Amino acid sequence: MNSTNFSLEFPLSTEEITAAELDINLVYEKYIPEKFVIPKVLKTILYVFGFPGNILACILWLQKPMLHSSGCYLAALAVSDVIFLIMSLMYDLTLYWKMKILDFPTICQLFPCLYLSVQYLSPLLTLAFTVERFISIRFPFKRRIYCNIKRAVCVILTLVALSLGVAGIQIYFWHYDYHSETCVNKFELVYLSEKWTWITECVMFMFVPVVILLFNILLVVTMRNSSRRAQELYGPMPPKQRTATTKMLLVVSFVLIFTTIPVSIAYSLNEKFPAGDSNSINNIADDVTWQRHLNFVLTQEIIYDLGLVHYACNFYLYLLTGKRFRLAIKKYFQKLSVLKLVDFKDRNSRSLRSSFTELRSLS
Repeated sequence: MNSTNFSLEFPLSTEEITAAELDINLVYEKYIPEKFVIPKVLKTILYVFGFPGNILACILWLQKPMLHSSGCYLAALAVSDVIFLIMSLMYDLTLYWKMKILDFPTICQLFPCLYLSVQYLSPLLTLAFTVERFISIRFPFKRRIYCNIKRAVCVILTLVALSLGVAGIQIYFWHYDYHSETCVNKFELVYLSEKWTWITECVMFMFVPVVILLFNILLVVTMRNSSRRAQELYGPMPPKQRTATTKMLLVVSFVLIFTTIPVSIAYSLNEKFPAGDSNSINNIADDVTWQRHLNFVLTQEIIYDLGLVHYACNFYLYLLTGKRFRLAIKKYFQKLSVLKLVDFKDRNSRSLRSSFTELRSLS
């Protein structure tokens, strides 16, 4: 994922590039400036829609009657996505807008750990509610045992601990360089950091989505078989609410799969498109190796940015696919309107009473 590239030092000028002081970001800024323009535009759109959407989703999934085991997972996913968007915004302000936000001691070490952990948490939570939904449909008599709020909370806390544990080693990999006043990888641990990150990225953003896909396929097959058997026994039947919720969760998990796996593939191809020789830095336009690298980096950046969509779009997927969710949000805003109206009437009533009191005192 793009989040693993935590080189926060940014060039100040693109007028001259020498082989002796080669800064890869300087090269990108000069020859593919779109790499810095595209994320500014796309991520701004994600933030505009993602923050209110995830906050509303969290509030609604914690409201009765939406508060059930699946609702716990989705509320946790919304909280995780909000935290990710906040940290992503901090990262963008540092890298693209050149604001000094992360280049401080302690923050330098903690930020990569927390930033990666919330990214790991998203596919893990999606896997959790996918497995839960599969158990609910495939083994309905075990639903009360494995698909309840208490168990969901325990699973969520376990996944949070797992994500923090896997990402916690990043604290050891990074340090604050007081000389350059930037956050950098420890030189002696660069190789270990790259390998560890590559392994964890493949597991969290490739293996876990594939497992989610397999459970989704099993879930769809089970639903079709159950529906077919029910129709044979009882004739055409209206869809149950549980099936409707399952379809909504399927859409959410499929969106995560199809946005995450391309990012992992693009990340795994880094070594296939290496940068050119630093001695040919002034002839990049005529260097095939440099051109292949720059084209790949730009394409990779677009894939990375589009891969962040699932952190911002879940609320809108619920609206599109969940009738029950739409009714819940309608009731929620109606309730807010009623509360505001009652509060307005109370204020007016108190104002009138105070006015009458003042008139009586004057008389």
